[in-house]
Amino acid sequence: MEICLDNAEITESSPTFEEIYIKNRRLMMYTAMNILNNFADAEDCVSEAFLRFSKNFEKYSKLDWPKMTSLLVIIVRNAALDKYRKNQKICLSETPDEDVGAVSLDSYPIDSVISAIKDLKDEYRDVLMLRYVYGYNITEISALLKINSDNVYKRIQRARKVLAKNLEEGGGKI
Repeated sequence: MEICLDNAEITESSPTFEEIYIKNRRLMMYTAMNILNNFADAEDCVSEAFLRFSKNFEKYSKLDWPKMTSLLVIIVRNAALDKYRKNQKICLSETPDEDVGAVSLDSYPIDSVISAIKDLKDEYRDVLMLRYVYGYNITEISALLKINSDNVYKRIQRARKVLAKNLEEGGGKI
């Protein structure tokens, strides 16, 4: 009886890969299907996302469930967008933007900051979440999203610029 209790405690504190898969696969399929509208491609993206997740399983399995689920959705969304771009053969060319000054978020109510972050494009919101909420560095985000570190840095820079603009336009009001 003691052995069973010990195993139950271990399972609760550190979930197995199978538990994580079972709990999150439907949400991840839903996310990929919304982007791709193709079941086979969505399955490939979910598999790719779990493969990316498994490479740092030790680190990611220590996250609490909501953060882990959020991380998996971010990974699968990016895998699906990569697949979509590959399928469409879209070549995105971006022009450099001007630098953004530092924005003090302390001068705005937290509700307006959260609202402004929710209004950002997925690619901007994802890098901000990974950088400032989850605390990943540029190299880790680059590996996780399968984009080069210069692109990660630029996305963060652009996200901060758009966030500052949205906060200024909103005047800090909800």
